[in-house]
Amino acid sequence: MGKYFKYAVGEILLVVIGILIALQINNWNQQRLERIEEKLILTNLKEDFEEAITEFEFLNDIRNNIISAATIIYNKQPEEVTNYSSKYLDSLFFRTMSAPTYNNQAGSLNLLLTSGKINLIAKENLKKKLIQWPGDVADMIEDEVAHFDLHLQYAAILDNYICWDDVFKTKLANDVGLRFGAETIKSLSEGDRLTSDYKAILEYKVFLNMLNRRAVFCQLTKNETIELIKKAQDIISIIDKELSK
Repeated sequence: MGKYFKYAVGEILLVVIGILIALQINNWNQQRLERIEEKLILTNLKEDFEEAITEFEFLNDIRNNIISAATIIYNKQPEEVTNYSSKYLDSLFFRTMSAPTYNNQAGSLNLLLTSGKINLIAKENLKKKLIQWPGDVADMIEDEVAHFDLHLQYAAILDNYICWDDVFKTKLANDVGLRFGAETIKSLSEGDRLTSDYKAILEYKVFLNMLNRRAVFCQLTKNETIELIKKAQDIISIIDKELSK
């Protein structure tokens, strides 16, 4: 009986050891697959953040253009307008007609957060930054939306003083950094029925205040975007270190 007992115990131990080894191999294999998936996720995230930086810089170029033109217009005195060609004044107003907005196409990050696979990110510091990113972007977008609403009010004021045919007929889309190439912007011909009254609009306090507010909003969203670029660059730096392991 003692021999049979020892034999049975030995068999049980062998089975237990086999199970433990199998579990260890399965666990090791699962971790290996998770690391492969993590590297794929990190690669996609890096591309997303690089694209975000490119778009942020593009948007800030537009904002700088608006701020520059708005500053020039704001500082013009009504009696000075006769010193400048209508073409020059039209170009200034044209440069203020953009309202840049971020497309926020962070597909890989959105999928990561909604699927719960954020836990595949082993680096806790990186995980924290990724979770915070949508909130950081949302703050900037909130100010962009406010600026866009202001832009609509601004355009409505210009309707009373500006001949859009004069503004658009000689300008190219790439003058304000539009995305789809240098296509000539066309409008319906307004003939002689409409003319721009630059002196009157420069005397209109509501317009000047609106122009000033737009420049302020552009500066605000520009500063927020600069901070987002720094955060995106920091995230990319951490990802690069993780991918190099």
